[in-house]
Amino acid sequence: MFHTEVKTASLPVSRFLEGYCRPAQFCPLCKDCPDYGRVWSCPPGVPDAAALLAPYEAAHLTGVKVSYGPELRARALSPALTEHLRRETYGLVKRNVLKTLLCLEEQYPGSLTIAAGRCELCRRCAREDGLPCYQPQRMRYSFSALGFDLTRISEELLGVPLLWASEGLPEYNMAVYAVLTRSAGV
Repeated sequence: MFHTEVKTASLPVSRFLEGYCRPAQFCPLCKDCPDYGRVWSCPPGVPDAAALLAPYEAAHLTGVKVSYGPELRARALSPALTEHLRRETYGLVKRNVLKTLLCLEEQYPGSLTIAAGRCELCRRCAREDGLPCYQPQRMRYSFSALGFDLTRISEELLGVPLLWASEGLPEYNMAVYAVLTRSAGV
């Protein structure tokens, strides 16, 4: 039905910020997203990327390419069914990778994960009800929310172009994460 492929890369945080962080260009695009102001991992209220990343020396990137077989793509007949299939495949992979990276954070105290896309830890974000985050110790901001050029990160650093589909599922989706560490040798 679907399969995954993992790509990795590491670079200094200073180079990562300089080459790929463009909040003035990308953060305004968040206003067009249905999650804007509805999910705690999304703007408004997201920290400044340079300030958040300042304590870290290295960015260790992990990209997970979730490829969909023809039979699965053929089942994506409506927007609602497409979203359901995406959540059951790509969403499942995203949640599992995030859980793994949060465990890695515990092994390397002081590290921090940047997540792939909006937070999906809860079925309904507490922000929609005007409440604080239910899992603030596990919620992580995404590259998009912080103003990173995810297209360039995926293509240039991980060697996988991002795909988009106006209808149905694309051939694959790419989930990109980073674990930030205080030393380059981790």
